[in-house]
Amino acid sequence: MKRRISVLFAALLILGTVVPPARAVTLGGRSSTQALWFSDAFGKDHTDLSQYLRFNARQFDKGDTVQVTGYGRAWADVQEGDGVEGRLYYLYLDKREAVKKTDVRVGRQFFFVSAGSGIVDGARLDTRIAGPVAFTLVGGRNVLFDTTGETTRRGDIAAAVQASLTNIPDGALDLSYYVSYDENDLAKQLVGLSGNKRFGKAGELYTQVRFDVLSEVFSELQFGARTAYFPKLTLNAEYFRSIPVFEATSIFSVFAVDRFQEILLRADYDLTPKITLNGEYRNENYGGGDTANAGEAGLRYRMGNGVSVYGAGIWRVGTGGNLAGFELSGDMVVKKDYLFAVGVQRDSFKRELMTGYDSATRFWGGCEARLRKNMTASARIEDTISDQISKDVRARLALNVAF
Repeated sequence: MKRRISVLFAALLILGTVVPPARAVTLGGRSSTQALWFSDAFGKDHTDLSQYLRFNARQFDKGDTVQVTGYGRAWADVQEGDGVEGRLYYLYLDKREAVKKTDVRVGRQFFFVSAGSGIVDGARLDTRIAGPVAFTLVGGRNVLFDTTGETTRRGDIAAAVQASLTNIPDGALDLSYYVSYDENDLAKQLVGLSGNKRFGKAGELYTQVRFDVLSEVFSELQFGARTAYFPKLTLNAEYFRSIPVFEATSIFSVFAVDRFQEILLRADYDLTPKITLNGEYRNENYGGGDTANAGEAGLRYRMGNGVSVYGAGIWRVGTGGNLAGFELSGDMVVKKDYLFAVGVQRDSFKRELMTGYDSATRFWGGCEARLRKNMTASARIEDTISDQISKDVRARLALNVAF
């Protein structure tokens, strides 16, 4: 792991030589120091200390065309005493206008296109040389993580290419291709399409489509519309369908899987300047005749003086069992620098194979304080009590500093 990070730093330094280091570099970012207390599924207590760091360095040159960005985390379980572990999520160098109408990024980076996403140790090129069509090309060593750390092996590769129309007024349209290899064996091939079009106050249409080339099925379909055309009322309707996609090198790829399908309807209505009503309905289809219906109805009341309360009822009937519950929460802002929040959620549920109902209740409370212009501190504690678990206390403290 150390050797791989050293290679990344070396690549960034080599590319950095294209810029004379004659200017004062501006460094900005955010640091978050956190402490987390919790018990695992076996009742064992843990105390995790974590340090997150995100930074951005710029103004290397007169035109501010070069930037270096990084984000990582180090943590340790104090009670386990296993030492400090670390994870580098990204560390890359951006060069804007490396050549005419073309930007280049090199290093560890996260990418997202309509066909797929991932983290790679590699390079990205964004070019606008084709008139109204912009192209993105990205690829490199596929960076994979599990709970123990990085699991990438030799021959793990991911790459993607995307074409985007840039001349659609108030809209966008992307077509992309994603491919990955598992130890040099072809693992995934996906084609993606995404688009949206806004019509002013009339609303917006959006879509996301993914096609699995190896399985020859549409692995994801999403079509939606939202509108705020009517005074005080926002409406949203969405259709979503997915089929689990496993890598061709995975043993799970030989098993038949059912599709999941969901129809969502949602409405938000400002009854008065202080009261907002919301309602949501979902129809879920799991294939093979298994279906469920679920919904939520809520009310938010802004009482003034920084105080807001929210209450909602939730329900679900169908495959997997039935559920009914409610949520009550409230928050208060004091002098714009302090936030306090409390809440309770209770669910009563009956699984398909159960003869009676079980219940679970979760309580939580938290606060956040702005200590300085660039510094905040926050705390949160919650406890879940159910028919199976008498106590499940979790707590978190965080100190965030922007620089």
